[in-house]
Amino acid sequence: MIVFAQIDMIGGYRPRILTRGKMWSAFRNNGLDGGGNRNSSSSHSQESLTYPGNIARELIDFVEYFGDVEAYINGDPHVIDPPRVTISQNSKGQGIWIMAVSNGTDTLVSCSGTRNITYDIEAKPYDINNALESTLGDSSWPNSQRSNYAPGYKTIIGNEPVEIHNYKYHDYILNDEFPEEIIISQWLTKSGIQGTRKAYAWSYPGYDDFIIQELFFKNTGSDILDPVYFALKTSISVNSAAHGWADGYEMGWSDWRVNRKQTQDDVFFYTQSDSFTPDLPEFKDQYIQHIMVYQRDGDWLGTNWDDTAQPYKLEAANTGENEFQGQKENQLLAYQYIGLGILDYLPSGEYVHPQDSHQPVSVKWWQSGNIDQFDYHDPNPLTHNDREMFDAIVNEDENNITNTPIMNDLGESALVFGPYRLEPGEKAKIVIAFVGGSGADWLGEDEITWSLTPESISEHTLGERSLFRNLEKAKFAYENGFDIPDAPPDVEIWFGNSPMGQVVVNWSNDAEDALDPDYEGDEAKDVRGYRIYKSWPPSHFWHNGPWEFVTEIPIGDPAYYDSTRGVYSFTDTSSFSGYNYYYSVHTYDSGHSYWYDKNGNDLGPIPPLESGMVSPEQKNMIAITPYQGSRTVFDQMSEPIRVVPNPYRLDFDDPFHMYPDAGDPYKIRFINLPRKCIIRVYTASGDLVLEKKHLKETSGESAWRQESITLSGNVVSGIYFWVVESLVKESIGQVQKGTLAIVK
Repeated sequence: MIVFAQIDMIGGYRPRILTRGKMWSAFRNNGLDGGGNRNSSSSHSQESLTYPGNIARELIDFVEYFGDVEAYINGDPHVIDPPRVTISQNSKGQGIWIMAVSNGTDTLVSCSGTRNITYDIEAKPYDINNALESTLGDSSWPNSQRSNYAPGYKTIIGNEPVEIHNYKYHDYILNDEFPEEIIISQWLTKSGIQGTRKAYAWSYPGYDDFIIQELFFKNTGSDILDPVYFALKTSISVNSAAHGWADGYEMGWSDWRVNRKQTQDDVFFYTQSDSFTPDLPEFKDQYIQHIMVYQRDGDWLGTNWDDTAQPYKLEAANTGENEFQGQKENQLLAYQYIGLGILDYLPSGEYVHPQDSHQPVSVKWWQSGNIDQFDYHDPNPLTHNDREMFDAIVNEDENNITNTPIMNDLGESALVFGPYRLEPGEKAKIVIAFVGGSGADWLGEDEITWSLTPESISEHTLGERSLFRNLEKAKFAYENGFDIPDAPPDVEIWFGNSPMGQVVVNWSNDAEDALDPDYEGDEAKDVRGYRIYKSWPPSHFWHNGPWEFVTEIPIGDPAYYDSTRGVYSFTDTSSFSGYNYYYSVHTYDSGHSYWYDKNGNDLGPIPPLESGMVSPEQKNMIAITPYQGSRTVFDQMSEPIRVVPNPYRLDFDDPFHMYPDAGDPYKIRFINLPRKCIIRVYTASGDLVLEKKHLKETSGESAWRQESITLSGNVVSGIYFWVVESLVKESIGQVQKGTLAIVK
């Protein structure tokens, strides 16, 4: 019997979100990685294997990173409700299937997605207090808000996974035999097999494009389980990263929650398939050295242009406020290559190995279409019993990739390992990496800057080379016991406002005392200076760039360094009041003539390294906006108050009539204000739409983002009247007034 219902795969399983590297994902104590393939409006709010990482729309998952409530109350830039177009998710979810035969008779299948989970799965929070990782982690700010474990610090809520931040500002990684961020999830199945996933990430440039996962399976029951199979089931959907904007050509709003036709054109590759033909066939011999499935966006024939990598087309776009945030014609929006690679399935030590030396024992692919129409063919607990799911995953049939040509379509795939024999207490282990790549990464550019260039379309397939290079980096990191050449420390930045209304970027000299754990003596103290990067105007993925290099500052440079305070200050003379800016200050080190791996082999020389900018901690996620300072003439109301821009026009190609911040597009400024005043705005018919007090002593301006006084949304196009009443003693009660035009 087919049950037409959806199991809630995320309800009751509080996630922790891996955000340290360029690839993000959410993890839960039910074995699910990502949001899960459900036709539910809430499911798109879960981070689900995003590359490059970007915030989702569900504040509760991201409040510790982006929920600047004070900014929201003050009407300053914020991301309380980011637009839908910023959801650049590349997958529906990744699930682990545990399939076992108990005592030679009972077939038991427990699946953690991607489409659903089985009811038997029980969260088993990891016992971190008695674990290898118990000494890891930092509890200083901001880690005290963004992680839930460090020695002497534990804020784990309910059955959520353990999240450890093995890094902090101004210092090298706390223990460089472990990654920078670790999330550990654990669950128990009806077969008695306990699954444990340890997910790892770094922010180091060159090592920030993957998530390594160690998967442990232990028979905690009393029965002999033989055979046992483990399947890694994925629902990668590269195309869905771009479908927040589509409207024409019968596209509508479509992503992996629904899977309408325009998203069903991904190209699927498996390196061990008999028919494997990579995009760059001259590198096939290199690629087949790895076990990997990967995808990229293909060409949907429903458009009259080649929409590979989803070049933005105005003729097909929905230009509504939730879908259009400054994309440019032909900008690539789904340029990613996303893959799952195998790092180890024959681990040394106490682990049981599969009985078959050829692994994975099978690889499957099933068509996955529109969920609304139940247009999917993969095994799942809604439509199949345990025996049927076992047979569909394990037995050879028409869905085996090695003998089935895969058309450009959207699918679910599974890599299957086994058979194992697990007696009570025995364990198995598989190590994998989810990896991203892009032409930008291969060329050493940031994704947004590259995606805007005309060359990006022809350079798109370089993402395949990037993908495999990043897989090889992941493999090196794993095989070297997670010890890799360490990037120099992050610095914490704070901002000021110059008398000219410009951004002042500040940071301390604390990082200059940091000691690289791979070296000793004077050589370990290797920080040599700082590099400043700026994003302005930002893209619709506003905190992802485009980034531009601003300047390099050697340590102790007297032009920027105040030795009495131990503080550097950089005034951005190219910044302007009212505009929004994002900054990332990187340290760079001296480089070294040698570097030893875990076996004592010298792999040097190591060139000078630089800290990254992919993590939320490495930049300001909320825009900094310089402001016009207060002045006596403003308090006296002797200077005309102005509204800028006026008229306001919602058009990202018209920078003279709107501020070009894609994440903050509705800003209107009242300037030349007294330090204290009341601002009121009325419609042409006299209805009050804004009443706001300006009470900032140092500021002569206030911003309005067109929210109505009833909080029912933004105001509409029209002519408005504004009134400013002074509250300072120099001019108390005096009024200035004027008109404002808004065009959308």
